[in-house]
Amino acid sequence: MTFDDDIEAALAVACEELETTRDEMIRLIMSEWLEQYGFLPVHELNEGNETEGS
Repeated sequence: MTFDDDIEAALAVACEELETTRDEMIRLIMSEWLEQYGFLPVHELNEGNETEGS
C-alpha cells in the first residue's frame, strides 16, 4: 500500500525513531486507531502489579 508523500515521509521518520519496520508501524497505527474508536478491545496495562523475573 502506498500513501501520499507527506504520509510516507512521516512513516519513515516514525519507523526510524522507533526502530521498527514500515509494516510494523502501519500495524501499530491501525490497531491503536481501531482500539480508540471501539472496533477492537482496549488492552489495559496493569503497571501496579509486580511480576517475577522481570
